[in-house]
Amino acid sequence: MGRLTDHDFEVVCRDLFGEILGVPLELFPRGRDRGIDLRHTVADGTMTVVQCKHWPKAAQATLTKRLIKDELPKVLALKPDRYLIATSVGLTVDGKDTIRDAFAPYVHTTGDLYGVDEIVAELQSRPKLVRRHFRLWLSGTAVLQTVLNQEKYVRSSWLRKRIPRTADTFVPHEGFDRAKVILDEQHVCVIAGIPGVGKTTVALMLAAWLMGNGYEVHEISQDAEEIMALWREDTPQLFLYDDFLGQTTLESQLNKNEDARLIDIIREIQEAPDKALVMTTRDYILEHALLKHDRLGAPDVSQATSVVHLTDLSLGVRGQILYNHVHHAQLPAEQKRPFADPAVWQPIVEHRNFSPRLIEETLRLAARREQDVAAAVRKNLDDPRRIWERIVENDLTDEAVHLLEVLFTLRTATLDTLNESWSWYRKERGLESDVRTFRRALQVLDGTMVAVEQDGVSFHNPSIADYLRFHLDAGRAPMAALLGALVDPVQIHRLIDAAAMADGAGILAQLKAEAARTESAVLETAEFVEWSPEVADESEASNLQWILQAAELLDSAPLAAHVVEETGPDQWHVEHVEHLVSLVHAIEGSRLIAEEDAARIAGEVADAIRLELAEQVEQVEHGDWYGAIGLYENLETIPGDSLSGPPLEALIECALEALHLVVGEDESLFDAQPLETLLQFLFDQGYEDTAGDGSAEDLATVQKMLDRFAKLRKLPRFAPRQETAAPGPYSNEERDREVITELMKGLRNPGITPGA
Repeated sequence: MGRLTDHDFEVVCRDLFGEILGVPLELFPRGRDRGIDLRHTVADGTMTVVQCKHWPKAAQATLTKRLIKDELPKVLALKPDRYLIATSVGLTVDGKDTIRDAFAPYVHTTGDLYGVDEIVAELQSRPKLVRRHFRLWLSGTAVLQTVLNQEKYVRSSWLRKRIPRTADTFVPHEGFDRAKVILDEQHVCVIAGIPGVGKTTVALMLAAWLMGNGYEVHEISQDAEEIMALWREDTPQLFLYDDFLGQTTLESQLNKNEDARLIDIIREIQEAPDKALVMTTRDYILEHALLKHDRLGAPDVSQATSVVHLTDLSLGVRGQILYNHVHHAQLPAEQKRPFADPAVWQPIVEHRNFSPRLIEETLRLAARREQDVAAAVRKNLDDPRRIWERIVENDLTDEAVHLLEVLFTLRTATLDTLNESWSWYRKERGLESDVRTFRRALQVLDGTMVAVEQDGVSFHNPSIADYLRFHLDAGRAPMAALLGALVDPVQIHRLIDAAAMADGAGILAQLKAEAARTESAVLETAEFVEWSPEVADESEASNLQWILQAAELLDSAPLAAHVVEETGPDQWHVEHVEHLVSLVHAIEGSRLIAEEDAARIAGEVADAIRLELAEQVEQVEHGDWYGAIGLYENLETIPGDSLSGPPLEALIECALEALHLVVGEDESLFDAQPLETLLQFLFDQGYEDTAGDGSAEDLATVQKMLDRFAKLRKLPRFAPRQETAAPGPYSNEERDREVITELMKGLRNPGITPGA
């Protein structure tokens, strides 16, 4: 109960006592209530009133005195037919007798007095109601104990600390409801939105939700391959992949063909009975990714995507977010009191740049830096860069700023890697670079701007990386020195990606000014590419495609020439076909590569595919038809090339043989997606109604199998989902203003809940 705001408590009581009494109850804003929080009236004038007192830290004696002093006169004037009291204070037998006697005859019996123990008992018998009120459900001791004490449920120290802290300030909203429904139905949810809107908060609360239903929660920090390493059969697991497309640009592993692996994993999770996946990303990065990675446009991702809009945070939700953050902030009472003034809180909750993250960070940092915290919140909303600019440009030591500049190129790094790159950066600038200075810089930043964990160092939150990108774009760090400090290929990837952003013109100009060093760093990435049998891993072809993209951005003829020089027949026999075809398309569209070179490369790749296709067709009896059709589909995308004549006829025979093999096997051994591909190919070749030798019957059998697969996909997977109920509308501005006004009054006297 202690995690509920007073408004939360009233809403819970409305629903709870509506069920207890069997009648609908009206909910009134405080301040003008005449002693009425909840009311039910009938046509003959009969009135039942429920008074709600949320004062979880108060003593029973104090509550009793306040009730008699403040509420009894209102009851005597109102003269209800029945008066009930619901309070988060514990009530003893003697305490109930005292209150009943004082409020007689309106309180009929002590059974009309509900202390915290009685309310909890009533709620325990109504699990559906509890689940309808997410904050109430989250406040359950079982959930908190799961988060705090049972390591098997949370394998990340960051999550173990972050989830309870996030729960203190979380306010359910429409965006959260949408995401919960999608996760419920799809088993996978991609949460997108603008920076600071609360995507990670939604993800963490979804994690808490499933954790309360027995799911282990695993944080994915590197790439999707971690999911398969953590996967355990017959164990409910949620995989939380925060910023899966990167924090500021597309610098993440998706540049290394992780999209293929990710789609495969999404499909596995969607079919698994006890697995779930929650991913977050910024909406503009998702849009960029959809253009860059065709696979991400598949229904598996698009139908599982929920965007958290700023408009999801209604006036009432914003007000509760602000109140929760101020209430829980480590600030002295005198710095909290100003927020009780409508002239202070109203411009904040109505601000066009309202951001839960900005409010959280301002309050976290303000105690040591600001005299007027409320004014600092407003200023930071007016200029979101201000919160970090003031610190980076004015307050930090040079060695600490240099560490941040290097960390921007790494995003996250081990201490050794960060120290090595920082040391080279400092040497490039002619400055001290010993270990002691590095540790001193890290100590200055730890807990404020960076998080130091056992597995490495990262920014405290993505908004710091956003500011550092602006810092570099403005030319506040020497690009030549940064280029001289690269020790990991991810660093040049990150700089190139930052330069490619709409507001990265300054970084791009600096990279062009250091053309020789930039081109050298780009070419050196090839030294780190290792061949892998996995399509999702980087290859020489995918690295060449990235080099060509860098060449286009930098307008670099030498980089484009390198791509042409490195393409030839000898390169294709060990490459993944998908990578080769993607490279062909990139070369065809490049303004830096001559048409004759593009045509030569496309022809060589097409020849290599035909050769491999012929080998695959011969092996159909060993179940390799799906590899053959994949080669066929890739060949069809190469300009000017297609399969016809005897090779196409051989592929059709291969498909018919594969179809016959499928019909003779247990359908549980097959996935729907490859079967759909098989049928579609045969239908495209005109084999839907005219196939002979039993093939028509085989087609019909497989079509029935696919229909069954489709029905199974629509069945619910989570047992708890039957208890999920959507709350009512979040937005009612007139009531919201009254609720926020009353809520904020509690900040005048921290520790005393308004309306108590």
